[in-house]
Amino acid sequence: MKNIVSIGEVLMDVYSENNTTKSEVGGASFNVACSIGAINKNNSYFMGSLGNDEFSPLIKEFIKRFNVKDEFVQASDKPTTIAKVTLDENKERFFQFIRNSDAEYQLEKENREKLSKIDFIHFGSATGFLDGNLKKSYNQLFELAVENRIKFSFDPNFRDKLWVTKDEIKAFKMHCQKYMEKASLIKFSEDELLLLTEIENQEEAIKSIMQKNPTALVCITRGCNDTIFGWKNKLNYVPTILAENLVDTTGAGDAFISNLINEYVSLEINENSPTEQITEIIKKSNMFANQTVQYLGALSFLEHLK
Repeated sequence: MKNIVSIGEVLMDVYSENNTTKSEVGGASFNVACSIGAINKNNSYFMGSLGNDEFSPLIKEFIKRFNVKDEFVQASDKPTTIAKVTLDENKERFFQFIRNSDAEYQLEKENREKLSKIDFIHFGSATGFLDGNLKKSYNQLFELAVENRIKFSFDPNFRDKLWVTKDEIKAFKMHCQKYMEKASLIKFSEDELLLLTEIENQEEAIKSIMQKNPTALVCITRGCNDTIFGWKNKLNYVPTILAENLVDTTGAGDAFISNLINEYVSLEINENSPTEQITEIIKKSNMFANQTVQYLGALSFLEHLK
């Protein structure tokens, strides 16, 4: 089994729909850590900071339930970060963040030593580029990965409620560039692809990323349509499996990248891996993501894995 670490936020998703509210454990990076842990083919580590309120015991329960190793987890004296999620008629989500504990994470010296045994890192935090200790730790871990030739994945997880003004969006795009240029595995939504390349034609946009990072596997998830992936300087299309019962799309992207990372690491994908093999792991990842949209919350589906 390989060792995979996901750095970023754990939070509570507070859902509002039809005048009712419900809280679910979430956070992009924590979702990935839990999903990889639940698959249980590799060791999954979460690197983040927990709050000091009534949500902390529940989050710790999730860590244990889904086989997530906690030696990089820290405690904060601030409350848990909250993401208020409103679902529209198509079950698409809109966010409002109340940021607290996730910003506090610090990459300590002893953690740097422990990281020598890590095989793969996932940079997928929605809040990782916001001001705070997490941002410093995010960049320190990036530097450690590059220096030690540790492969890593990157999912920008852009949230328009966090980056609002032109200057803020410009800063976000600047932060993303070095990750896009060095990552072995990159995943975008359609909106993120346009935002970060400023190219309307999606095929040309993907090619522009591949030119800067020719050995990376570049994936674009396109909802219920398909997934495009760039590999060996060519574009490929993999159909999406439609959900029989669409409930909540909140965790679909995280589920997709979780399974993709797991397959990528398990099969030791490298620049010589055949396109047919990549197509197969994209199919499996689409099927895995299909399960999460049938339940409310990003992690509820892990109780029903097939």
